Amino acid sequence: MRKFLIAGALLAAATATAAFAAPQDFTITNHTGHTIVTLNVSPHSDDHWGPDILGRDTLGNGERAEVTFDRDTDQCHWDIKVTYDDGTNNDLRDVNLCETTEVEFTA
Repeated sequence: MRKFLIAGALLAAATATAAFAAPQDFTITNHTGHTIVTLNVSPHSDDHWGPDILGRDTLGNGERAEVTFDRDTDQCHWDIKVTYDDGTNNDLRDVNLCETTEVEFTA
């Protein structure tokens, strides 16, 4: 399983164990039949998407990844957007990442 990090989270991820994971961190599973090429997360109340968490990595169909992302809020409700290798995208709105640790995109 690959771990994706964005700037600012590297030190925290290197020193933290699963027991100390931030409440908004989650595992994403791709069951769409496509490769996910970008993953963006933003607070539900925000009008703009955050940076691409995957960077140069991709998430193939059937793959899972732990997602740790940098945030300056303890907000629980987030929007999650993925873009596929064919250029289409999909998003999940108002996901409570304080209660949900598994996020799945399906076809």
